[in-house]
Amino acid sequence: MSLDLKHIPCPAGNSCTAFKCIFGHQRDIKAPNVKTPQVNDAQQFKAVKDTGPPRKRAKVDDAPSANKDHKPASDVDALTGSVRTATKQVSPPPLKRPSNDSKANQGPESSFAKASAGAEAASNSTPVKPRKIETLNPRLLKSSPASHETRTKLLCLLHAEYTRLNKELKKDATASEEEIVLSDQDIIFKSLDDEEKTALEKPSVYPNVMKNMVMQYKRMNTAQWKDERKQAIAKLAPKDSGGASAPKNIETGLPPALEVQILRRLLTPIQNLANHGYVPSIPAPEDIQKAKDGQETAKGWEQCDRCKQRFQVFPGRRGEDGALTSGGMCRYHWGKQYVPLKHPGDRSRREKRWKCCTEEVGESAGCHTEDFHVFKASKANVLAAVMNFRETPPNPSAPADRAVAFDCEMGYTVHGLELIRLTAVSWPAGEVLLDVLVRPIGEILDLNSRFSGVWPDDMARATPWNESYPPPSAPDHAVSEDWGSEDGQVAKKVLPIVSSPEAARTLLFSLLAPSTPLVGHGLENDLNATRIIHPALVDTILLYPHKAGLPARMGLKHLMSYHLNRQIQQETGPKMLGHDSAEDARAAGDLAKLRVVEEWEKMQRMGWKVVEGELIQSET
Repeated sequence: MSLDLKHIPCPAGNSCTAFKCIFGHQRDIKAPNVKTPQVNDAQQFKAVKDTGPPRKRAKVDDAPSANKDHKPASDVDALTGSVRTATKQVSPPPLKRPSNDSKANQGPESSFAKASAGAEAASNSTPVKPRKIETLNPRLLKSSPASHETRTKLLCLLHAEYTRLNKELKKDATASEEEIVLSDQDIIFKSLDDEEKTALEKPSVYPNVMKNMVMQYKRMNTAQWKDERKQAIAKLAPKDSGGASAPKNIETGLPPALEVQILRRLLTPIQNLANHGYVPSIPAPEDIQKAKDGQETAKGWEQCDRCKQRFQVFPGRRGEDGALTSGGMCRYHWGKQYVPLKHPGDRSRREKRWKCCTEEVGESAGCHTEDFHVFKASKANVLAAVMNFRETPPNPSAPADRAVAFDCEMGYTVHGLELIRLTAVSWPAGEVLLDVLVRPIGEILDLNSRFSGVWPDDMARATPWNESYPPPSAPDHAVSEDWGSEDGQVAKKVLPIVSSPEAARTLLFSLLAPSTPLVGHGLENDLNATRIIHPALVDTILLYPHKAGLPARMGLKHLMSYHLNRQIQQETGPKMLGHDSAEDARAAGDLAKLRVVEEWEKMQRMGWKVVEGELIQSET
């Protein structure tokens, strides 16, 4: 039973200290016409105790009527007897953000913050958010390479060396060198960045790397620190579009005849490379007959080179319906597979993707569709069953002081990959000697235009080759019209066309002798397409071998970019024009010439020199 005496004033009055006094007090009297919030005992006790400002600002309501029903604090004084501690504003007004002018008067800032503010004031774009101030505490990583105590100790040692070097630099820094001096906060940023980079990139040897880094900066003097800071500033400076590396100079200073003589020292023999597609000798007649018998037994069944589906091919067309192949449409990915790059510290597994559409391998059957399935024959006897190989015949009219760089483009026919364009250029001059389209033996299934650069329009507009046709270097040969092989493409020259791959091979033989160095990239493909056996070969795949060895190989585009700072096989227009065999032939020749430059420098160190136009090695 509870006793309610609230209607009787407390004898102690306002000085009463009793907890839950049964008598009435002034605070128990409700103010008239005042809506008071419901406050329990715990909230009341907390409101009396907490006399300071709230630790967290209440969430701001942007509605203009949020404070319409709010009552002054004096209206609820009766709740606790204290005006300031009994109430809080439910919806306080939004805090005013300091402007850029007021920020400038708030005290010293780090050089990083000053730079950010300057950049923000200079541009009208979205303001750059200043970097959050950090303390000398290692950043949290998903997988830490060491304990927090170890990381903190090494971080402090590195920060101490940075601070020492920066103070020494600041003493003697001139007005122009003030930008390379770091503020205290920037030193912390640099220490944290370098420690985090080491922890992410070299977690297995993290302690040793950090200790070596500390010792490196401990031994460093002010001049070395100054150079390092200047290099760091230079890396952050914006680069001009014309600041790309210039193409590498590959001049030897020797006459062409001597360059060809040095090139002969770089010949790449292929006698032991039959397992990698090279054909060192003409297949025997019994091997060719065996291949023909196998084709009759197979009845035209092949595996698609693109989608790997089994299909049947009909040379001369199928009698009942005129079809060239069976199996319907060919759906495939024309790009290569690749593994996406990982960020430092990311140990998750990345699935392979296709470069053509960035889809994961196995996600779909393909992103591109063609009308026919195609195949590729690679065995020498199968190739010889269509057109036999032939060795380079003697040719007294071929210049002895000239090599030949050549490249072929192939398309798919009912006999596999066949020659559809042949280009030969002189080496080292790079002048076009021969550039013709070739009508293949079998019916065309796919010109492989995306890579060969030969489109149906090119074949349709080609003019027949004849002996009186002007050489490819003549101005009237490079006839350009306002058309391209695809919508919106650049103009292309009209090329002559020969009647067969055998006719194209005869034209190439007119430029060669057995001793003429024949330069190319991946020569096994070009030689097999032309069915040529040549004894003097310079294959850039063998001059620049892949570290994994054959059959792995470096692409021509990558080799030109890496060794000569040149870009080839670039896309033009909304769609790709494909490879240009003349460009590829010159590129292979330039890579061979780079090796000639290196070989000549090596020979000079061994005592070789030019005497009366001849290479002579001096006696030691």
